Order: sequence, then structure tokens, then C-alpha cells
Amino acid sequence: MSLKNNNFSSKPKQIAQAAIQILFKVYGDLNNVNFLVISDMKLAIDIAQNFQNIGLNKYEVFQEPLEKIANLKKDRISLSENFINQLKIFDLIMIGYKSQSKIIDKTLVKKILKERKQKAVLFVDCGIPGNIKTDVGQIPNCFLFDLNDLEQLYSSWIQNNLTNEDSNNELFDIELKISLDSFFKKLKFNLEQKIIFEKKVNSFVKAKGKEIKFILEKFLKEF
Repeated sequence: MSLKNNNFSSKPKQIAQAAIQILFKVYGDLNNVNFLVISDMKLAIDIAQNFQNIGLNKYEVFQEPLEKIANLKKDRISLSENFINQLKIFDLIMIGYKSQSKIIDKTLVKKILKERKQKAVLFVDCGIPGNIKTDVGQIPNCFLFDLNDLEQLYSSWIQNNLTNEDSNNELFDIELKISLDSFFKKLKFNLEQKIIFEKKVNSFVKAKGKEIKFILEKFLKEF
């Protein structure tokens, strides 16, 4: 899917386009991808609408208040077991609530992955400051992106396509981001370390070109 044929101008479309490219990288075929958005925020719903006509296997939107899907207590919030059982069939889960409550945590994700027999799952956190605990991204076969991540990926893609007409139209940072994910987990990087390292790597690759990128990706896969 080429960005040059899709001149998106609005943030929801840009974020969706970045997420779609990630899906291509992880799953290869969108016809087998199940997508779910859970939110009471207009932005998250607007982003989700951009996924409707791209050939996904399953597309569902839960535009419901948090109280309808979660058990709310004074100092704790958790999704009901019934809802967790529903989540296991989805490959991409986008979540965003006005509430600052952390709805998705390691315990929940591990349950989902166990039911999925460790098939990869992607989360997009649309909440501000966020509804997903950041350490979820440290779990093998779990990919976590927030809106800032996707905007940066989209911007990098734009820049790469403008400066390299012979590029393969793939999102410049995605290959490295996915390869780096396993690398970060093995070294137990915290979020700040991950951000700093990714920026350094991306700057280095942009300066040195495709050959260095290939060598780096090979190294990360074999690490």
C-alpha cells in the first residue's frame, strides 16, 4: 500500500495508515486480521473508521462507557472475565478512554496471549495520558504503540519517501521498531532507554543508508 496514492491530511487517517503498515509487517495478510476499538473518545472512533474498508477479516467497535465493560472500584479497575474472553480473538486492539485508568496490564495480556497460543497481538493506546501500562510492551509477541509512536512513524515514512524515490514504500521505522522490540526485552530496557536508543538508531540508519539498515536488522534478529 503506497502512501503516495493516499494523500492523508488529517491526524486520524495518518495514524490509521501507520497502523495498517504495522499490520502488514506483523501479519502479512490483512484478510486474516481481526480489529477491535474500545473507546468513548471521538478521536479513537475517527481513527478506527479508517480501517473499515481495507479488507480486514473482522471489524468491531465498542463505543461504550467504561462502566459497561469494566469492574470499577475505588483504587482498582479491571475488565470482566467475559470481556477478556472476547478480546482473545482480536489481533489489533485499539483502546482509548477519557478516564486515566490503566485498563490493560501485563496480567491481562498474558492471559490473552495464552488463549491465542502466543499469536502476536497489537495494542494502540489512544488514551491521554494512556489506558495501557507501558510495561505491556515488554511481553514477547505483544506490540504496544501510542498515538505519538504512530505519528512519528508516519512522519518518518513521509520523510523517507520524499528523500528516496527508489524506496520500497514501507514505513521507514517499522522494520527496526519490530526488530528492536525483542532486543529491548532481552536487555530489559525501560521506556526512556528505549526511546533514546530508537532515536539514535533511526538517525544512524538515515545517515548511513539501506546497507547499514540491513546489517543492523540482521544483527538484531540474531542477538
